[in-house]
Amino acid sequence: MNEQNSRKKVKYVSWREVHEVIGLLAKRLIKDYAPEIIVAVAKGGLIPARILSDILGVEEMGFIEVKFYKSIGIRAEKPFIKHVAIPLIKDRNVLVVDDVVDSGRTIQLVVDTLADHAPKQLRTLALYLKPWSTYIPDYYFDVTDDWIVYPWETCEAKKEKVELANVEFKEFSEYCVL
Repeated sequence: MNEQNSRKKVKYVSWREVHEVIGLLAKRLIKDYAPEIIVAVAKGGLIPARILSDILGVEEMGFIEVKFYKSIGIRAEKPFIKHVAIPLIKDRNVLVVDDVVDSGRTIQLVVDTLADHAPKQLRTLALYLKPWSTYIPDYYFDVTDDWIVYPWETCEAKKEKVELANVEFKEFSEYCVL
């Protein structure tokens, strides 16, 4: 991990935990909302969004790729949209999914962008929320100030020199071609 982030506590979230968290969030979500389209915030929200679409039976998906981080814990000046690939959302219920809401600026940019397309209703979901975020998703599992490492970003974490102390992550990191 780079010097600025060497003091950050790391939380490793296993595949089992990812599925459990998404399952719990899906149960909460369906009590009061029926999304017709899921839009992932790329890259972090892609896999959670796909799992959620499977659980909820939502066929239509899209994504908005936003860049904000230069490396682990180091943000650029402001987030910017790199790519948009969404179906028609006008007058439809949309759910935006991300893995972590940190500053809140990324998901706010996505919400603002989608609002221009006149969805019927738009809600947000994140697996984890940072306590300092300026944006609170409609649905989230937990609040943490830890740096989260998911199984789909093991090689990225290894590249950034995050200590892969978790056995599952350490074993998988052997496949990284960095």
